[in-house]
Amino acid sequence: MSTAKPPGGLVWFDEPPPPPATDQLSRERVVAAAIALADESSSGEITMRAIASRLGTRSPMALYRYVGSKDGLTDLMVDEVYGEITVPPPGDWRACLRGMGLSAWAAVQRHPWFARMSFSRPPLGPNALHLYDSAFAAVDELGLEAAARVGFINTVLGQVFSSGLALLEELAMRRRTGLASDDELADAARPYLERIKAEGRYPHYIRWLAEPDPMAEMVTFEQQLEWQLDGLQRLAEERRA
Repeated sequence: MSTAKPPGGLVWFDEPPPPPATDQLSRERVVAAAIALADESSSGEITMRAIASRLGTRSPMALYRYVGSKDGLTDLMVDEVYGEITVPPPGDWRACLRGMGLSAWAAVQRHPWFARMSFSRPPLGPNALHLYDSAFAAVDELGLEAAARVGFINTVLGQVFSSGLALLEELAMRRRTGLASDDELADAARPYLERIKAEGRYPHYIRWLAEPDPMAEMVTFEQQLEWQLDGLQRLAEERRA
């Protein structure tokens, strides 16, 4: 029998298991420290050296005994956040997917880096699999084929992750430019926008700018999610018909 690990070196296939915890180090402590550091960073970038310093150990190499590799640490961090996402019990598929989407969006706002890291590794950790298992249970009532079932789930999660990537880039931009508030951003852009208006080259955009408070009612994530669910509901009704 082959003992080769699957491609990608997923931490879930690591053998042997991590060593016993010490006063300073354990797999759980390493992952918690990594998540805390990523949460504090506008870009979500972390280093093993920074994690070791946070844990009070002089050797970053000691951390690898608990997580296997930097990719292994990413697997563990991402799956830890997947564990924060909940799906309501089956019964109303739309309510279940809405609850999953709102819970996932709350998790992304706590951990913006999650939106990017979730694409970098396959979602095969225990928490990710539990999430998908619960979501599949929620859409079972629709009687859809396999591709459509996962498509319904990934439509909602895709909205979460795309909004999360936008949030991550905006946070990095605000940190880089020092423009922390919406008013500061508006003030910085005003001279350029006034010039655009004067040139008159983009009439529809200028008309939008001229409306009272054009940014006052920006579409929220919650509204975007409802639009997604409206579309999925129409598709489900067509499939049933």
